[in-house]
Amino acid sequence: MYQQTYYADKRTGTFADVFVAYGLATLLDSLLAHFVEGSYWVRIRDLGACYVLELSHPLREAWVDKVPCQTLAPYIKTGREDPEVLKSLPTSMVVDYQQEWDKFRQYTQIPQNVREKMPQEQAAQVKPHPQFPFFAWVGERRMQALGSYNDLILRWQSLAPHFSENLRHILTLCATPEGDTEAVESAWRKRMKELGVDVKSDATLLQLFNPSQGKGQNEPKACRLEMGNIKSFWLLEYLKAVGMYHCAVPRRVQGTDDRKTYALAPVNMRLGPNDAVLAAFQEALWNDTAVKMDILAALRYTKCFLEYCQAAKEADLLAELFGHGPEDFVAGMYVAYYKSLGQASAVMNLSFIELPRWMQVESPNDVRDYKEVIEEHENIIRNIDEERGWYDLLVYYRDFLSGGKWDAFFDFTATYASFLMRELDREHYWVRPFTTHNLEVLIMKSNEPLAPILGTPGFRNIAEAIRRSTIIPQYRGRGKSEYDIRYGLGQELKRKALYSDEFIAALSEFMQSYNAENARVYEKTGKQYRKNILTTDVEDVVGLVDRYGATTVGNLLIAFGYAREPREEEEQK
Repeated sequence: MYQQTYYADKRTGTFADVFVAYGLATLLDSLLAHFVEGSYWVRIRDLGACYVLELSHPLREAWVDKVPCQTLAPYIKTGREDPEVLKSLPTSMVVDYQQEWDKFRQYTQIPQNVREKMPQEQAAQVKPHPQFPFFAWVGERRMQALGSYNDLILRWQSLAPHFSENLRHILTLCATPEGDTEAVESAWRKRMKELGVDVKSDATLLQLFNPSQGKGQNEPKACRLEMGNIKSFWLLEYLKAVGMYHCAVPRRVQGTDDRKTYALAPVNMRLGPNDAVLAAFQEALWNDTAVKMDILAALRYTKCFLEYCQAAKEADLLAELFGHGPEDFVAGMYVAYYKSLGQASAVMNLSFIELPRWMQVESPNDVRDYKEVIEEHENIIRNIDEERGWYDLLVYYRDFLSGGKWDAFFDFTATYASFLMRELDREHYWVRPFTTHNLEVLIMKSNEPLAPILGTPGFRNIAEAIRRSTIIPQYRGRGKSEYDIRYGLGQELKRKALYSDEFIAALSEFMQSYNAENARVYEKTGKQYRKNILTTDVEDVVGLVDRYGATTVGNLLIAFGYAREPREEEEQK
C-alpha cells in the first residue's frame, strides 16, 4: 500500500467518482506537505475506468505511522449543536453558518462599483468566506444534508487517535483499481473492535455527493422492497465531503429555488493549479438561467484556465498546454440539476458539459487569441434571454460548445443574426455581433479544411456586401442610412442553402438588387459609399459551392456577413 500511485474507481458515472478522486488527492497532498521538504505535487489522471493519482514522492510506512490527524473539511455550526460536541473540535475547523450568511448579505449590499474600487486588504476583510457557496449548498434546508455531513466530519475527528488506521485502510482500498470495498470495510470494523472503538462503518449516501442515488424503494438484493437510505463505507463518503471543496461549484438557477452543481472532470491535472483555477472560477460564475449558466460555466472555466497559464503562475502548466487545449487537462463538468419540491430537493437531471474542443495552443499568442474568442462569445451569450423566446438559440450554442457540433454553431449564427437585427432595431446597441477576426481564429484553427473558403476574395466581398446591407445600416439607425436594411436576408440565404441551384439563384438576385441600389444612391447623391459585387465574386462563390456544398458556404457567408470587421467599429457607432 506504500507506493507512488493510487486509484479511485469510477463506480457511478457521476461526480460522486470525481469527489472521491479529489478527496483522496487532498489527503495524499496533506501527507506530502507534512513530510516533504521543497516542492511536491499530486496529479490526477483519467484512465477511463478509474482515476489514477500520481505522487511526486512515494509514500513511506514511517509517514503513515507518524502523521497526525489531518483536518481536511470544516464542521458547519448552526447553533443547535450540543456545546460538548463543539468543545471536542479545534476552533479552526468550525464554521459558523449564520455568521457566514450575514457576512454574505452585507457584502452583496455593497454596490458593485464600490466593491471594485476597494483596496485589496479592505476587500479581503468584507468578502465572504471563499468556500461560502459550499456552506450554503450543504446547509440548504431542502438538501437535507447538513446533519449527515457534520456526522462525517465529527466521526473523522473523533477517530483522530486512530488516524493512521483510517489512513491505512484508505490506502489499501485505493492501492489497486477495482478495490474491494466490502473487504476493506470488514477489515476496518474488525480493527476498530480490536482497538475497543465503537463506531459505525457505514454512512448514508447523500444526494449532495451521490446524485444518482438516494432514499427510495430499494434493496441490494431482489428479495423484498423497502423504503430506506442507501449506505456506503463511511471513509469513502468522507473523501467525497473533502473532494467537493476542490472540484464542485454549486449555484442557484436564477428565478427559481432550483440548484445546479458543476463538478470538474479531470483528465490530467495537478491539485495545486486545479485549486487556483477553481478559486478564480468560483468568483467568475454567477447564478443564471439554466441553459445560459451551462454555457457560461464552460466558457468562464476555460477563460480562468487560460488566464492562469497566461499569468505564468504555473510555468510547468503552460509548457504542458503547448500542443494541447484546456480540454486535455479538464474534460468538462458533471452537472446535477436539483429541483425544488417545497420541503426538499430531488435530482431531476444529470448531464455533462464539455469544455470547448476547438483549441490547440502552440504558443503564448494562441493563449491570448483564444482568451479573446472566449470573452467575445461570453459577451454575446450574456445578452441572450432564454426566458423571452430565445431558449433554442442558447441550446444551439450549448450543443456546439459541449458536443463540438459545427452544424449547431451555424444554426446559432443564423438565428443570432435575426436576434441581432431585432435588438439593434430596438436600439439595444450593447448587443454586439461577432468579429471577423475572432471567427477566423475559431474556424481556421479548429476546422482547417474550411480555411480556403475564408481566404477567397469573392467570399469576403459578398460577406461584406451582406454586412453593409444589414448590421451596418442598422447601427446607423432608420432614416440615417442611404441604403435599405434587409431584415430577412440571413434567413432567406439559410433556407436556400439546402439546395445549390436555389442558393446560387438567391445570391445572384441579391447581387443584382445590391448593385442596383448602389446605382440609385450614386444617382441621387453623386457618391458611392460601398463597392459593387462583381461577377468574379459570384464566380468565386459558385466554385466554392461546387467544392464544399451550398450549406457549408451559405452558413459561413451568414456567419461572416453578420459579423463586423475591426475597422468598422467607428462606422457602427
